[in-house]
Amino acid sequence: MSKGGGTGIEELAAKNPGAVVKVPLKYTEGVTAETVSLICERFALQEDRDKLTALLQRLFTFFKERDATLVEINPLIRDSKTGGFICADSKVSIDNAASKRQSEIFGLRDRSQEMAVELEAEKHGLVYIQLEGNIGCLVNGAGLAMATNDAVAHYGGKCANFLDGGGQATKETMVKAFELILSDKRVNTILIAESGLKLFAEDGFGSAVRKAIELAGPTPNSTAAAAATPREETQAETNTSHSLRTGSVSHQSIRTFSSFSLRRIRQSLPSAQIQSKRSMATTSTTQASLFSNTATIPNLSIGPDTKLIYQGFTGKAATFNALATLSYGTQILGGVSPSIQSPTPHPHAQLSHLPTFPTVRQTLSSLPDKPTATAVLVPAAHAASAILEAIEAEIPLIVSVAEHVPLHDMFRVQSALRTQSRSRLVGPNCPGIISPPSKCRIGIMPHLQYTPGCVGIVSKSGTLSYEAVGATTREGLGQSLCIGVGGDMLPGTSLREGLEALLRDQGTKGIVILGEIGGEAEMEAADFLSRWNAGPGRKRKPVVGMITGRTAPKGRVMGHAGAVAGGSASAEDKVRALEAAGVRIAVHPGEIGSLMRELLEEQGLVVKKEVE
Repeated sequence: MSKGGGTGIEELAAKNPGAVVKVPLKYTEGVTAETVSLICERFALQEDRDKLTALLQRLFTFFKERDATLVEINPLIRDSKTGGFICADSKVSIDNAASKRQSEIFGLRDRSQEMAVELEAEKHGLVYIQLEGNIGCLVNGAGLAMATNDAVAHYGGKCANFLDGGGQATKETMVKAFELILSDKRVNTILIAESGLKLFAEDGFGSAVRKAIELAGPTPNSTAAAAATPREETQAETNTSHSLRTGSVSHQSIRTFSSFSLRRIRQSLPSAQIQSKRSMATTSTTQASLFSNTATIPNLSIGPDTKLIYQGFTGKAATFNALATLSYGTQILGGVSPSIQSPTPHPHAQLSHLPTFPTVRQTLSSLPDKPTATAVLVPAAHAASAILEAIEAEIPLIVSVAEHVPLHDMFRVQSALRTQSRSRLVGPNCPGIISPPSKCRIGIMPHLQYTPGCVGIVSKSGTLSYEAVGATTREGLGQSLCIGVGGDMLPGTSLREGLEALLRDQGTKGIVILGEIGGEAEMEAADFLSRWNAGPGRKRKPVVGMITGRTAPKGRVMGHAGAVAGGSASAEDKVRALEAAGVRIAVHPGEIGSLMRELLEEQGLVVKKEVE
C-alpha cells in the first residue's frame, strides 16, 4: 500500500521503496486483525478499521477463489463525507495455469486485442512472441530461448521472435513452429537452438549465432511488416502453411541451421574429479541462523544409496521414465497409483518386479526398505495433491516436474513445507536432480548426456542447464551434482538453496548458476554467496553465472511463469549482484565451459588442459 504513486506506482516503488508499505500475509490465514492494525497505524485509518477490514478480506477472498496473481486497487479513495472507500480503478491478473477451473473468467478474454500469430502458437502448446528483427528463432525451452535472443543482440543482430517449443514438442508442433516463423515476411534466416539436436552447420553456440547474423544481413529499418493486422497475420500464416505442404517456400533467401552443444563425449576424467558417493558439510549453527529453511538442504545430496519411488507410477510418462532411470543405475523400489485398489505388480514386463500401491503411506509401510525420494510424474492439476501426500508421509526428497501447476496450488504446498523439517521439494516445472558420479537420476533430464565430474549446476531453466552440461563436458570437467529448480514463481527449492547445496557438496569443485529475469532469487543467491565466502577459513569455489532475458520485452511472460521483464530486479541488476559476489558472467551458453575451466585452473583444482 502507498499514499502516492497512482498510475506511476511502479516508478515510485523503484525510486523510493520506503514509500510502498508491504505487509506479508499467510496464505492459510489471510487478512488478520494484526494485518489491519499495521495498515491502520501506518496510514492513520484507525477510524475506518471495520470498513477497511471488510474491504481487505473481500479482496483476499477474491484473490484466493479466483486464482489471481494480482489484485490491485489504484487509487483507493476515502470519501471524507460518507467515510466510505471508493475504488477509482483496479487491475486483476488471473493465473493462466488455472484457466480450466476459472473458465468463467477466461471466457471473457478478448482475443481481438491479441496478435493472431501468438494465438495460433498457443493452440499448439507453443509460446511465440513477435519481436522486431529478421532472424527467426526456434528453440526448445524458455531459458535457452531467452539466451538465444540475448546472444543475437549481443553480437549485433535482432531476433524476429521468441519461440519456446516446450518440453513436450512433437513433429506436428515443430512443423507448426516453422509455419509461424515463416509467416513473418521479415525473416530471412532461421536459427535453431535445440539441445541435443544432431543436425548442425556450426559447432558451438556463439559460432551459430554469429553465422545467423552474417546471413541475415542488416535488420530492416521499418517494422511495418511486423505491424500487420490480425487478419493479415492469419492470412500470411495460412499461405505459408500451404507453401510448406506443397514444398515450395515463398521466402527465397531463408537459411536454416542449428547450434549443437550437447554431444555425448566419452572422455576419461582424472579419478580425483569423480566421487561415487557424495557428502555435504554439516550446517553450522551460525550459518543456519543467518539463512532460513536450511534443515532439509542436505536432502539434495542424492547418491548410490538413494531409494526412489514414483507417484503416478503406472502412467505412460512415469513408466517410460522409470525404464530409463532403472537402466541408468538408480535404485527404484516401486511406486504409487491411486487408480488401483490393492497392491499389484507394475503392468510393464520390465517393471513387473516392482510393486505398485494405492497410497504413499501404504508404500512406506509395505516396502522392506524405506524410500528416500519420490518422483512425482502426474498431471499438473493433480501435482499439488501428490506433493502434499508425500510431505505428509515425510519423504525426504520430492521432485515434481509438471509444467503449469496453478500458483494457488503451490501456495498450499509452500504452506505445508514451511511447517515441517523432514521433506524438501524440487520443482515443479523443472527437469529434476541428477548425480552423474552416482548414476542417480530423479527427473526427466537426458541422463546419457551427463558425464561424472566436478562441476555442480543449479538452474532455473532445464534446456539451458543441458547446454551447461554440454559445455563442461567438452572441457573435460564433467558434472558432480545438477539441480534444476524450475522457473515458476514458487519453487520448492530456490536458486539460493541449490547454490548452498553445491557449496557444501564435497564432490563439487566449481559451480554454474543459471538465472533469468523475474523475481529476486538471483539477488538472494548473490547475497548468500558473498556472505558464505566471507566466512572464516572458507576456500572459495569458483562460480560461473548467466542471466537470460536481457532483451525480453517489458511485461511479457517469457515461457516460464516467473520470467517476466520489468520486475523489481532487472537482468542487469542481477548480473551486477552476481559479479559483486565474485561470479564470472558468461554472455552465452557456449562460454560456460571455457570460463569454468579457466577458473578451476587458476585455483589449481584441475590439471591444465593441453593445447592441441
